[in-house]
Amino acid sequence: MRLEIALCQLRPLFGNPEGNARTISDLTASDEADVLVFPECFLTGYGTDSAELGARIEEAVGCLERVCAENGKAIAVGTPLVTDRGITNSLLFITPERTVVYDKTHLARFGIYSEDGYIPGDGPAVAEYRGMTFGLSICYDMFFPEVLHCCSLMGSDVNLCVSASAVQSMPYFDRILPARALENATYLAFVNNTGTIDGLDMAGMSRALDPLGETVLKMDAEPGISRFVADTEVLAESRRVRHHLNDFRSDIEWDRWLQARGHCQTL
Repeated sequence: MRLEIALCQLRPLFGNPEGNARTISDLTASDEADVLVFPECFLTGYGTDSAELGARIEEAVGCLERVCAENGKAIAVGTPLVTDRGITNSLLFITPERTVVYDKTHLARFGIYSEDGYIPGDGPAVAEYRGMTFGLSICYDMFFPEVLHCCSLMGSDVNLCVSASAVQSMPYFDRILPARALENATYLAFVNNTGTIDGLDMAGMSRALDPLGETVLKMDAEPGISRFVADTEVLAESRRVRHHLNDFRSDIEWDRWLQARGHCQTL
């Protein structure tokens, strides 16, 4: 099984979910890729007043669901969602059959990246499309290995991370992305925002890594679209070479082990 995946490192229209949905729809209809991935909060633009956009976001999502059904493709796109519990920072994986929603588990609580206006999600999510399973994550989640490790244990073939990360953060992502791919023996697609948001220069630098942590494509800071192919034969061979997913000690309840020894603490 082979799927072509497009990393759509584009600049959204700020506060305009309808316009951004049109951009996504046009690309989905015209691009040769099977799966198109867009950055964190792309549907509204990162940092919008999401509470005022709830109904418009719903309409835009409905438009994307129709486009996927008409074209037989999948879209992964970041968006805030206005719910009864509060506002989530979410990643939607839309296929012709269904929409899977992942709510960002780890919200940044520091400095320029503070996400105090959002409520956190409660765990990992995977989505299936054309015989492959996709693990879902958002930006700061990448610094918590449990998120994508759980996705991989749930059968993920390709892990996705959509992001709104500034230039200052890229040295850390340069180190951590290969580790996340290798430790899970899973493809990893990282799609970042570009341009300037609230005075911050978004880094771009979207990329794809193979299951052994090697970078197979890397973009620069400019808007653009790049594509790679995820191949289940390559995945199987990588996991034959590095079979640590099979060696994971799932018989140990790790959280209880730490709590019993008094090691769970906030630094």
